Amino acid sequence: MDFWLQRFIMEAKKKKGGDYPPKSLYYIVCGLLGHLRDMNVNDKNFLDEKDGRFAPFRRVLDAKMKDLLSKGFGTKTRKADLISHEDEELLWVNGVFGKSSATTLKYTVFFYNCKLFGLRGRDEHRNFDCDQFEIGIDSTGKFIRFIGRNNKTFKGGLGHMQLANKDIKHYSQGALGVNKLHGLMRELCQKGGLLGNYTNHSGKRTCATALYHAGIDEQEIMTRTGHRSTASVRAYKTSNGSIQKNVSKS
Repeated sequence: MDFWLQRFIMEAKKKKGGDYPPKSLYYIVCGLLGHLRDMNVNDKNFLDEKDGRFAPFRRVLDAKMKDLLSKGFGTKTRKADLISHEDEELLWVNGVFGKSSATTLKYTVFFYNCKLFGLRGRDEHRNFDCDQFEIGIDSTGKFIRFIGRNNKTFKGGLGHMQLANKDIKHYSQGALGVNKLHGLMRELCQKGGLLGNYTNHSGKRTCATALYHAGIDEQEIMTRTGHRSTASVRAYKTSNGSIQKNVSKS
């Protein structure tokens, strides 16, 4: 098996003949390992450094990944762009946001559910109930409270007994189909004339970045976005143009 795994790694190509990025190649190997587990083959783990039987394969995989990286494969990560404050204003000016029609109201509610409560694109939008929201007032001011249910990082089973679901108050001064929800952020950004890679994750990135720039503690940001590790939430934070400009001048 070690021999054929080495051959596979050296010869694996995309359908059009191009090379896979290093991480994709690694994930393919993980998929093969997962298939073995599904077939009840539990005595082989070619990614385990303690398993000497597959040491040659791991060396080949490591060398192949380094070679691909040196050739430029996997050096660029295509991330969802955030919606800046200027972009948000443009969406209002261009009439994408508002309450003049069912469509504009839909776009507005969808975007601000993402931005204010850190929701993902589909799993938390499609099954909304009105009783998940509470509008109230306390000593701090008026607020909208959102109480989350199960989502990607909180399933509510035995493994999540010690985790809490989202319970967020957002203070203020004042069921679509799955496929439709999947492309809603891209659709509303295109109608607003925004250029960039906008996906439903743009909403969560916008939420995390806005809190980051406001100096909010990472733990509080994680409560809002639903992330369970600081490394995960940091991946969503994006420095704005002024920060990057200052770095360039330093």
